[in-house]
Amino acid sequence: MKRDLWTGYLTKDSCPPWTCPVCKKGVVALVPKSLLRKETIESKRAHNEDAWDPTNITFAFTAWGQCPESRCKQEFAIAGIGGVEPEFGPAGDDWDWEEYFVPKLCYPMPDIFDFPAKCPDEVMRKLRESFALFWSSRAACAGRIRVALESLMGHLGIPEKKKDKTGGYFDLTLHQRIDAFAKNEPAIGQELMALKWLGNSGSHDSEVSRDDLLDAFEIMEHALDEIIDRRSARVATLAKRLTKKHSS
Repeated sequence: MKRDLWTGYLTKDSCPPWTCPVCKKGVVALVPKSLLRKETIESKRAHNEDAWDPTNITFAFTAWGQCPESRCKQEFAIAGIGGVEPEFGPAGDDWDWEEYFVPKLCYPMPDIFDFPAKCPDEVMRKLRESFALFWSSRAACAGRIRVALESLMGHLGIPEKKKDKTGGYFDLTLHQRIDAFAKNEPAIGQELMALKWLGNSGSHDSEVSRDDLLDAFEIMEHALDEIIDRRSARVATLAKRLTKKHSS
């Protein structure tokens, strides 16, 4: 996962090189002259204040991106907010005011990380729902990560219910299901538990930062690789094979 892709801004001429989610080959490029920005009314009114300077300007913007691959050409609707900041030259003594634009929405939304080829469709769908919320609602994004985690537990066959002493059944919490999974996979279980705690914070409107979400996506990417593709186990097998062949 390339974290800097999800913390970058747009300019009038460019956007971060997000990988196209349709063809998986091209990177999104800003359509020339497609970015339109308007200063908000509140921002315009602030011009009359004594302490005003260009950093107080706030824009709303829309723009179009497009995949450059000839067999794809998927278009992307992008919208968000913007502002103005000082841009310094290489020597640090020459500067000017530059406009920047922060995305709040992109449709279709690029994948924040790549999924394993055999990733369950339901898990992938719910994670893509979380991707779409990344810029607009951090708490809701964290909540969808938690829902994706519940789907993953289901895919792994971790039961949702358990029989009680009377012969009836009671619902298991996500925490209990992760604990059951962790009996055989303690390291990955600990990673998944961190995602559960983040999801809880999102559900209770606690503060969730952008870095918290990027941490969670990085953890989920690694966990899926380990669970679905068994990457570490496969690499260990390859290492043993090479050692046996070349150490004698």
